[in-house]
Amino acid sequence: MAKFTSAFSVLLLACFALFELRFSEHIPQPAPGYDSSFEQCIKSMTEECGIEIFQNIFHKGPEITDSCCGVLLKFGHPCHSELILTALSTGRFVSREAKILQKSTAAWKRCRSIVKGH
Repeated sequence: MAKFTSAFSVLLLACFALFELRFSEHIPQPAPGYDSSFEQCIKSMTEECGIEIFQNIFHKGPEITDSCCGVLLKFGHPCHSELILTALSTGRFVSREAKILQKSTAAWKRCRSIVKGH
């Protein structure tokens, strides 16, 4: 009986190991070029302003409010650019990529002029 229990335990462990190896390749991995600093970027953006900025740049949303412009500038240009490029890398906006990049630049310049006055 002890031999059966040991053999069964080894067989069970082997099955779990094979299961892990087989399905570990299906675990989502970060996108190419993903940088952990991006996580820090995301933490500095409020949900409300993130939605407002996204709607303005990627859709036909209203102008970004002055308060969200302040949040965007604190977010920083590197984070803003990385977020836009990450969203574009999904392939969901291929047909509008040039327009989105143009709107992104315009939004950044507008917010900078509102917050910094130039």
